[in-house]
Amino acid sequence: MDLIRVDTEDKIALNGMLWIPASAGSSIVILVPGGTTGAAMVASHDYYPMAQALTAAGYAFLVANMRAAYNYPYAEYTDAVKDIAGFVAYAESAGFSRIALVGVSLGGPRMAQYVGEREDPAIQAVAFVASIPSPYQEFQIRSTAADRQRLDDTLQRARQLVVEGQGLEPLAFENWFPDGRHFMVTAKAMLGFFGAPKDGAPSSIRYGSRIRVPALVLHGDQDELSLPPNAQTIYDSLTAAPRRDLVWVKGASHYLTPGGAAEAYARHLRDWLVRNMPA
Repeated sequence: MDLIRVDTEDKIALNGMLWIPASAGSSIVILVPGGTTGAAMVASHDYYPMAQALTAAGYAFLVANMRAAYNYPYAEYTDAVKDIAGFVAYAESAGFSRIALVGVSLGGPRMAQYVGEREDPAIQAVAFVASIPSPYQEFQIRSTAADRQRLDDTLQRARQLVVEGQGLEPLAFENWFPDGRHFMVTAKAMLGFFGAPKDGAPSSIRYGSRIRVPALVLHGDQDELSLPPNAQTIYDSLTAAPRRDLVWVKGASHYLTPGGAAEAYARHLRDWLVRNMPA
C-alpha cells in the first residue's frame, strides 16, 4: 500500500491509500468514505480485506480521503464532488481507463452526486455499500417522533443563524448515532450535511436516475444505522442503470468491522465487479 497525494481542481491537497495488484491492468476501484469527516482511516471500517480481494482479482484499489477530514466541523458537503474529481483525475493520469466508484455510508450520496453531475465516461460501475440516501432521510426512518422534531428544530435554528450571517456558529446534536454518540458542527455545515431536502443537503436518490452504469447496492441485513428500507430506496432510484442489483450481507451491521463483516462485504463486492466490470 502506498500513501498518495492528489491535488483537486481548486488546489486542495488530499491524501489517499493506493493498493496495486501484482499484474496491474486498466481497472481501478475508488472508495469514497462515509462519515461527516470523509476520513479514509476510521476504526469502525476495515478496508484491508477489500484491498486484498480486489487486488487478487486484478483491480487497483484506492481509498480516498475527503477534505472534510482536515477541516471538520467547518466542512462544506459540496466540496466532496471536487475531492472525488481529484482522485478520478489521478487515476486517469496513472493510466486507469476503467473506474468503479464505491460509496460507503455517506460516501454513497457523495459518489452519486459526482457521477450525476460530472458524467465521466471513465466511470463504468458504481456500488453503494452500507449506504444511506442522506443523513436526514435515514434519520427519519430509525428515529422516534420526538427525535425527528428535535432535528427539525435544530435545522430551523441553523437556517436562522445562516440568514443572520452567523453561519459559523456551532450547533450540537446529541445522540445522533444508535450508540449514543453526538456531534457538533457549524450552522452552515448542519444544513449542508444533515439538512432536509429543501436545504440542498446530500441525497443519493436525487441523482439515482442519472447513474447510467451498472450499479450495486450492498447492504447488511442487520444494519442498525441505515435500516434496510434505505437500501431499497437507493435501489429503486437507479432507474437508468443498465443493470442494478440489491445484495444483502447476512448478519452484517452498518460497519465493515474487522473479521467476518469486512470479509463478506469485500467478497460480495469483488464477485459483483468481476461480472460487471472485469479487471
